[in-house]
Amino acid sequence: MTGPELGDTQPQLGDTQPELGDTQPELGDTPWRRSPEELQAGLTAWAEALRGAHATISDFRVPQSGMANDTILFHLDSEPLVARLAPSPAAPYATFPQYDLHLQRDVMELVWAKTDVPVPEVVHLEEVDHWLGVPFLVVRQIAGEVPSDNPNYLTDDAGWFLRGSADDLRRFEESTIDVLARLHTVPDDDAAAFLRPGTPGATALERQLTYQRTYYDWAREGRDLPLMERAFAELRDKLPSNDTSVLNWGDSRPGNIIYRDFVPVGILDWEMATVGPREVDVAWTTFFQKMFGWMSAMGGKEVPAMFDTDGTAAAYERISGVALDDLRWYEAFCGFRMAIILLRMSLRAVAHGIGQEPEDPNWLIMFVPLMEQLLDALN
Repeated sequence: MTGPELGDTQPQLGDTQPELGDTQPELGDTPWRRSPEELQAGLTAWAEALRGAHATISDFRVPQSGMANDTILFHLDSEPLVARLAPSPAAPYATFPQYDLHLQRDVMELVWAKTDVPVPEVVHLEEVDHWLGVPFLVVRQIAGEVPSDNPNYLTDDAGWFLRGSADDLRRFEESTIDVLARLHTVPDDDAAAFLRPGTPGATALERQLTYQRTYYDWAREGRDLPLMERAFAELRDKLPSNDTSVLNWGDSRPGNIIYRDFVPVGILDWEMATVGPREVDVAWTTFFQKMFGWMSAMGGKEVPAMFDTDGTAAAYERISGVALDDLRWYEAFCGFRMAIILLRMSLRAVAHGIGQEPEDPNWLIMFVPLMEQLLDALN
C-alpha cells in the first residue's frame, strides 16, 4: 500500500502540446491533500482509542503521491504500518465514482488465500470517519523499492532502477510478468463474484467495456471529447470474442509493485480490481510502457526496451502456458481507461487553479497522439 496511485503525477508533456495552463501541476502541487499535522493528530487519537493511552505513533510520513487518495506511513508501537484513506468527500473531481475499501480488503485477502503472490497483510479496516474524516484501511508495510512515476523510473538517472545491470532489468521484467501469470490462476468463481461489474454484457470483457463507458460519462461532467467518442465506438465495434474471465488486478504495472533485488515482494493498489480476460492486465503493463516511452520521447529521452507488446505476450505464454489474443485491441482499451483517469486529473487541476481547460477538450486526456496511434493500430 505504499506504492503510487494510478496516474500519481501530472505527465510532463513536451512543448508541442497545449498545456493545461501556464504551469503544469508538479508532484508537490497537491492542494487537495489534507494537512499532515491534522492527519497525525487524528491517527494518534485512533491509536490511543484502539490500544490505550500508551499507544505511540512514530515515523509518520505522508507521501506526496496518489491521486485517488491519501496514504500514511507510520509505526504504531514500533510496528510498521500503512493507512490507505478514502478520498475526502469535500475534494473536487474524485478519481473514481466510488472508493470501496471493503473491495480492496476482500481482493487482497482473496489473493492471499488463493495464491503465493505477495500482497500486504490487512490489519484493520476502520469504517467510521471520526478519526481522519474518512474511513481507512491499515496494512503492514513491506520493505523495498517502488518504481517512481515522477521522476519516471525509466529515465531517472538518480533512481534505483537505472542503477541495475542488464541482468537486473531482465529479472525485473520477467518476474513482473510472472506475477501476472500467478494472479491469473484465481478464477472468476463464487469467491470472486464480488468483483464482477454490475453492467450489461454477454462476456466479462463486454461488461468491462460497458462499465468504462459509464465511468467516462460520469467523469466528463457533460463535456464532449470527440477522440473519446471515437475510441469507444471503435472498441465496441471491434470487441474481441473473448469469453475468458479470471481475476484482473486492474492496475497491473511496475509502479504499483514493491521490488527487492528487482523482484516483486509486494503487490499494491487494488481499487481497480475486477474479473475479465488475462489480456486486460497484460496490456495495461505494455500500455504503460508505451505511455511512459511517449512522454519521455517528448522530452528527448529514451526508455529501456522492455514490456514490448509481442515480447510480453510471448513471455506470459511461456510462463503460464496460456496463449493470449493479439494485444492491440486491449492496449487501445487500456488507453481509453487511462484517458478517463487523466481527464479527472486535468479537471481537478483546473478546479484548484493550477491548470486551465485547453481550447481543444481532447487534450484533457493529455496523450492525444498516442491514443490516436493505438486506435489506428486497430484498422
